[in-house]
Amino acid sequence: MPRVPGAAGPAIGVRVPQYGSTWPEIRDAALRIERLGFDSVWVNDHLQSPGRVKRDPTFDALTTLSALAPLTGRVRLGTVVMSASYRPAPLAAKMATIIDVISEGRLILGLGSGSNVAEHHAYDVPFPPRRERTERLSRTLDTMRAMFAGDPGAPPNVPASPREGGPPIWLAAHGPRLLRMAGERADGIVAAFVGPEEAGRRLTAAMESRPAHLPPLACCLYTFVLPVPSRAEAEAWVAAEAANLDTSPSAFLRWLDSTGIVAAPDDLRATMEAHAAAGVTHAALVLPSRVPPEVTDALAEAVLPRRPG
Repeated sequence: MPRVPGAAGPAIGVRVPQYGSTWPEIRDAALRIERLGFDSVWVNDHLQSPGRVKRDPTFDALTTLSALAPLTGRVRLGTVVMSASYRPAPLAAKMATIIDVISEGRLILGLGSGSNVAEHHAYDVPFPPRRERTERLSRTLDTMRAMFAGDPGAPPNVPASPREGGPPIWLAAHGPRLLRMAGERADGIVAAFVGPEEAGRRLTAAMESRPAHLPPLACCLYTFVLPVPSRAEAEAWVAAEAANLDTSPSAFLRWLDSTGIVAAPDDLRATMEAHAAAGVTHAALVLPSRVPPEVTDALAEAVLPRRPG
């Protein structure tokens, strides 16, 4: 039976298989995510695989979203998260705006300071100390806001976003400074690989700096996930990725469970509800690379409420 996002949990989206996949596989995954009733389709902003196997084919965030935008019609399209270090701020704002135009206002712009040292070095991108990266993120946020609003003196940004003020900006934030920045100037936060209690703590900390005239922050959970109808089925699903990593399916599942949510469908659903109770409004869930397409169906069956009738 078709399923749609509901009030019992956060609005749930799925990251497309950017690593180790072909373009037809990524395209078909996005269309499947939309057809199953998920809220959103997500991409990482990486130029090479962030995992151990750097030879994996890798599709970057903004090119991929620009290709998916005209192929999809309902799902929101998001970055988890765009690195402020890979593009000059005006270029990043311009590219985000054009994706928002093509998608008719469906972009969610997750934004972070950049953290993958090896990737920066591989692509000859400077990787300064954390303080400098945070300051660059702050400047990028200001530039994006100014360009999205069409402020005088900001770089020209036409065509403009179909939404007043441009796409929402959610900051990847965990420390006090970034949580304060998000509370004061962003539209939401992205909390990666955390449980409900920690996600709620970060949201509360960010909201403490929230000006009274601004709406509440969105809070997006980003984490690995795998529904487990049975252990044998789960091991079969991850066998190809385990082989790519030169490990066993059982060892891969142990690692995945230590990082994300590996659970029976009822337990997975309960975990999503616990996150919602803690204040999580959205979830960008990540299935392991190289799993068969029907795993997305199993995820929908586990976490999306049934449509009446």
